[in-house]
Amino acid sequence: MSPHALDLPARHLFFRVDGSTATGLGHLIRCQALAQALQPAFKATFVIRDAAVSIHQQLAAATFSTQAVPAGIPAGLPEAQWLAKQLTTSDILVLDGYHFGYSYQECLVATGAALVCLDDLITPPAWATAVLNQAGGIAPAAYAQVPLARLLLGPAYALLRPEFWRCAPTTTSTAGELRLFLNMGGADPLNETAVLLPLIRQQFPHFSLQVVTGAAYLYHSELQELSQSMGEAVTLHHDLSAAALAALLATCQVFVCPPSGVAYECCAVGGALLLHPTAENQRSLFHFLVQQGLGLPLTEGLHLKIEELLYLATQQMQRQRKLFDGQAAQRLQAVFGKLADEQLYTIRRAVQQDVFLYFKWANDSMVRHNATHTEPIAWPTHVAWFHKRLRDEDCYLYLLLTPNGDPIGQVRVEFEEPTQPGIIDYSLDAVYRGQGLGRLLLQRALQQLRLDRPALAGGAVQGQVKARNRASCRVFEELRFVRQAAVTLQDEAYEIFQLRFPSAS
Repeated sequence: MSPHALDLPARHLFFRVDGSTATGLGHLIRCQALAQALQPAFKATFVIRDAAVSIHQQLAAATFSTQAVPAGIPAGLPEAQWLAKQLTTSDILVLDGYHFGYSYQECLVATGAALVCLDDLITPPAWATAVLNQAGGIAPAAYAQVPLARLLLGPAYALLRPEFWRCAPTTTSTAGELRLFLNMGGADPLNETAVLLPLIRQQFPHFSLQVVTGAAYLYHSELQELSQSMGEAVTLHHDLSAAALAALLATCQVFVCPPSGVAYECCAVGGALLLHPTAENQRSLFHFLVQQGLGLPLTEGLHLKIEELLYLATQQMQRQRKLFDGQAAQRLQAVFGKLADEQLYTIRRAVQQDVFLYFKWANDSMVRHNATHTEPIAWPTHVAWFHKRLRDEDCYLYLLLTPNGDPIGQVRVEFEEPTQPGIIDYSLDAVYRGQGLGRLLLQRALQQLRLDRPALAGGAVQGQVKARNRASCRVFEELRFVRQAAVTLQDEAYEIFQLRFPSAS
């Protein structure tokens, strides 16, 4: 059975994310965008700590469930242990925040649930099943210390609410009123809006300024007083719905904002994007947007004339259209649908009753063809070998089972020396070959191995594959094993692949 051919009802998706006036709302908004992209196939529950009533109301209005982390549970591992009790093996948990460390992630992965980390290269997603980093210019090498995870990188997976794909015009209008959009994030804790507003008004006197603040913005009275001193040229908007915000963006030719989620929303609509970083974690996205010609530093944009700004809007829109193609939701649906299907497969350790199954697999013609020693294995030899491996504390035998409980293949990892990589052997039952299940089999077994052998943290595993066995080589490559120097065994060339696991620190 293919892992993505199952006809299933809506699956459950948990989000562990916070948002407040102190931390901002960016993480919450991008998680909400992901949840919307995955509707109706997934039902989302947001697990949040110390959130304002307005945040619960906002999520409820979007038809999402919310669950508060109990106030008496400390952050860190105690919280992870509480959260683990809310999960089942078929669930997917999305983490978005900088305080979910190694032990926190490990505790949740031990439940069997899939772990998706929304990341911007700050908190290493060491245990992730998948990593989603929507920032541009990030290569897979940036996640060399995140073994086994699927990598969803770049604007192809942009976390935009659906309203921002629907309203984008085909060209930037230069006729009629000149309008400039200003937003410094949902919370803007340093009140950068009030700092920039007089400067922008002075530099762009011919523009109508559309100033947007979010639900967590705390400086309403000060900003209102400031805007009134500037007359009718400034219009304030507070806590806009996604639809209202998208409609407003579509009327503007110039956008001033941080290089964060709102910058992607502006790119999806299209126009001159002037970027003003407000936090260190925005630097990589800032450099990407500028280098790709999708945006310009505000410090440079302030010196442009009207005709230069409007020309910039046309040029940037052409580049923005190529990158923000409106297909991100479909890509996310495909990836999460496959993850959910794969969660129905289970992994377990081998037991004595599996001796007959292993004998069948060991003598499969294809397995013998790809083995170092190709001769058939006799039953007494196999029984002695199998029971010895079960007793060996440095040998791990795993089976992957279909949703119906049928075994599809095995993974064996043996550690001969504590300081040497564990040696991998794996095979699929003939019935399940050619269905893309080799990657799932090896990924799930190695993730379980990390849990079963804590000393593996900082250590490595290694696969030896006959050079002509291209299918197996591809499996190791897809899991981002690093190719080592080839060797010759029994007069046959072997490719060597090694994967090193991150340390627990």
